[in-house]
Amino acid sequence: MNKLLLFLFLAATFCSCGGKVEKPQDNQPGNDTNQKENFADTTAHLPVAAFIRNEIAMVETYAGGLLKKLTRGNKRDSAYIQLDEFKKRAEQFLPKDLDSAFFQENFEQTSFVDETTEMINFIYTPEDSVGVLQKVVVYVQPGTSAHNVDRIYMETAFNQGDTFVEKKLTWKMRKYFYVLTIEQPKNGQPITTYEKLIWDPQHFGD
Repeated sequence: MNKLLLFLFLAATFCSCGGKVEKPQDNQPGNDTNQKENFADTTAHLPVAAFIRNEIAMVETYAGGLLKKLTRGNKRDSAYIQLDEFKKRAEQFLPKDLDSAFFQENFEQTSFVDETTEMINFIYTPEDSVGVLQKVVVYVQPGTSAHNVDRIYMETAFNQGDTFVEKKLTWKMRKYFYVLTIEQPKNGQPITTYEKLIWDPQHFGD
C-alpha cells in the first residue's frame, strides 16, 4: 500500500509539472475534451483488480441493503438482493486480463489531468486487442491516499456463442456500480441491458 500511496503522490506531482500535450480523439471516458496533460507513463500500473476486490470486501461487511435496478428493453425492475448475487455480478469487473503481471506487461498506461474535474485520469489500453478487456480508466483525486480513487471505468468485448457482447462498466467507489451490456446476435436486433447495484442508501433513488 505504501508503494501505491507514493505512486499516486508522484503521479499528481508529475502531472502538475507538465508533460506532452495531445488532443483527445473523442468524448469517450479517457478522451475528455477538457484534458490538460496527456503523456505516456512507464511507472507501475495501478492495482485495479485490488481496488475492486477491496470494494467487494467492504460491501461484505456492510449491514445495509443491496439494491439492484435492471432495465432490459422496455422492462424495468428493482429489488433488494443477497450478498452472493452482488458478488457474482461484481465479478464482471475482474476479467482475467486484470491479473497484475499480465496487465502490467500487455497494457499501455497514459495519464492526463482533467481541467474540469481536476482529477488525474489513468488510461490503460491493450497492446493487442484480441483479449476481453479493451480499456480501463481510473479516475483519481490528486493526493496520497488510496481513498482518492473516485471511480473505475472499463470496456470489454467478447463472443458468447453466436452473439457478440460489449460491456461498459463503471464502479463508483463506496457507492454503486453499473453495467451497460449490448448483445448483438448474428441474426437479429441488438439487445441492451442496464444493470445498477447500489449499496449507498443516498443513491437508492437515483
